[in-house]
Amino acid sequence: MAEFIEVRATVEGHEQAAALAHAILGAGLAASIDIAEVPSTRPGEITWELTLVTTDRHAATLEQHLRQTGECCSIVSAPVIHDVDGYPDWLGDGRH
Repeated sequence: MAEFIEVRATVEGHEQAAALAHAILGAGLAASIDIAEVPSTRPGEITWELTLVTTDRHAATLEQHLRQTGECCSIVSAPVIHDVDGYPDWLGDGRH
């Protein structure tokens, strides 16, 4: 079973974020992409965070692709950790 890696990258501007997400999906480098608005360090600016899930095999290539575009402000990667006894937030009923 392949390990999954979550890669988070911040991008200035929604058009750049959308174009980058489209290119990544088109290249088959991520299984899923979520784009969300996040606070920017620059007043009056909007930053977008791409949360990508990829396989361990594609993680380095994905990070390289993100860096080569020059659009990203930051890139953070971490393995996706599964708690087999846990429940997803949306399924939980207060059990912990």
